[in-house]
Amino acid sequence: MKIIEKLKEETRELHEQIEDKNLARQIIDHSIDLTTYKLLLLQNYLAYRETETEIQKFLPHYESKKHQQLKQDLQQLGITGEIPSKNGIFECHSKAEALGAAYVVEGSALGGMVLAKNLQKCAALDEIPRHYFFNGDKNNMQDWKAFKEELENYPFTPSEEKMAIEKAKDTFRFFERIFDRELNVDLNPTFKHQGQ
Repeated sequence: MKIIEKLKEETRELHEQIEDKNLARQIIDHSIDLTTYKLLLLQNYLAYRETETEIQKFLPHYESKKHQQLKQDLQQLGITGEIPSKNGIFECHSKAEALGAAYVVEGSALGGMVLAKNLQKCAALDEIPRHYFFNGDKNNMQDWKAFKEELENYPFTPSEEKMAIEKAKDTFRFFERIFDRELNVDLNPTFKHQGQ
């Protein structure tokens, strides 16, 4: 069995569990309001910022652009105050672990495409001129394909394979902790059109 299939199989239950808690489900049913959308962006920003920063330590060519896109979304919506820094700690200790974490982070591109299509049907978000993170850019799928290739070409030892799988599970659990956390941030500042 290929490593990508093992990762998918081993993390399936956690993945489904987290999707149930993710506010993004309100994009799918088009019920999301602006405040909830801001919270969704903030939660994802914190989760991606921590995970991408760690992944990059072991995969130097890794483009940690998801949290940068989320930061642009938050700034556009007027969330520019102090954003809480840590919720516990997320760490990678090897390239194998970084690949396991990146499997979760990069794999989110698949769901992101579906969410981008549904955002256009969310009436409460009509005033937002541009979505940076949920942008529906087909290049996101190219990044996922390139990552899958890198994953398949990495010569995992049996112990590294276990480390990658455990870190993928740990990454899902980290996202879950962020989604469960109370964030003390004013999510109702004035909407800022930045002429972009």
